[in-house]
Amino acid sequence: MNAEARQAIVEQLRQSRKYRHCCGDTLDRIAGWALARHHAPKDALKAAKRKLHQVYGAYFDRFDWKRIEEFLFAIEAGAGVDTLRDVCGEILRSHASTRERLPIMEQAFGTIFECVGRIERVVDLACGLNPFALPWMPLPESCAYEAIDIDERLMAILGTFFERAGRRGTAQCRDMLVSPPDTEADVVLLLKLLPCLEQQEKGAALALLRSLRARYAVVSFPLKSLGGRSKGMAAHYGAFMDDLVEVLDVPAQVYPFENEVFYLLTLW
Repeated sequence: MNAEARQAIVEQLRQSRKYRHCCGDTLDRIAGWALARHHAPKDALKAAKRKLHQVYGAYFDRFDWKRIEEFLFAIEAGAGVDTLRDVCGEILRSHASTRERLPIMEQAFGTIFECVGRIERVVDLACGLNPFALPWMPLPESCAYEAIDIDERLMAILGTFFERAGRRGTAQCRDMLVSPPDTEADVVLLLKLLPCLEQQEKGAALALLRSLRARYAVVSFPLKSLGGRSKGMAAHYGAFMDDLVEVLDVPAQVYPFENEVFYLLTLW
């Protein structure tokens, strides 16, 4: 594969307003994927943009960045839990994925984390806005929270959030298909993540779960589309998860809610 052609596509993607904040490793990976299928640079660029829309743009295009930043800077140092919940609730409502989780968030995290016991470190993969759910998580203030996703702008926002909220948090822009996380943790969150990974690379979900250095993994799947239809999603994802659990040979507890089902996997 021509390294210059690959780098040229990465540079063109980076110059795009839509993808300029996307992780460099993701741009490079998608450029390589496109060139493996299209010899003409023009066709490869078009294919790369279509793929990036599926794995990146379709999610991050829905962010109301102005609204998120306005509420972020409304958080003052030393703010109490109630204030944090008010502000973070508004941020979580700004995106459909976290908005639909709001009604069950406290119950879901409370139930799952209670089964884990003491938690000193959480890693949140492809986190999106989920770190803003921290005020609803029954975690000690000493707990370290590591947020990982492929948007540089979001990582900067989350870094500011952790600082303003007075939490031990870090935010890292990272492509898990290029460099899986190697941090030891008590809990790794993979909320609505595995289908997206599997869509990009068959077998990626199993490979990621096997690579985790954590006592527990929390995996979730949506049960309804953004339009509110189930489309057999519960059965489909249930069978997918059953296969993963069988191959991994680990205990799994299931917590179904109206729009989302959670699995707690005991990895060791």
